[in-house]
Amino acid sequence: MKFSDLFVPKYMHSVPDVRMKAVGKLKDGKLLSQIAEKDENEKVRRRAAERLNDLKDMRGIA
Repeated sequence: MKFSDLFVPKYMHSVPDVRMKAVGKLKDGKLLSQIAEKDENEKVRRRAAERLNDLKDMRGIA
């Protein structure tokens, strides 16, 4: 963990597991899309893409 991690949102944390957890709670489609495209960790990118699809599915139901 870096000192700067104390001052950034969890989805920007230096530890991928922390980012994964944060992505699971996000509801901002635009932000999830950016994470899915640009995060350095493949698992975080995949989780963001899955979360984005989940949100799209929920919106289709509502």
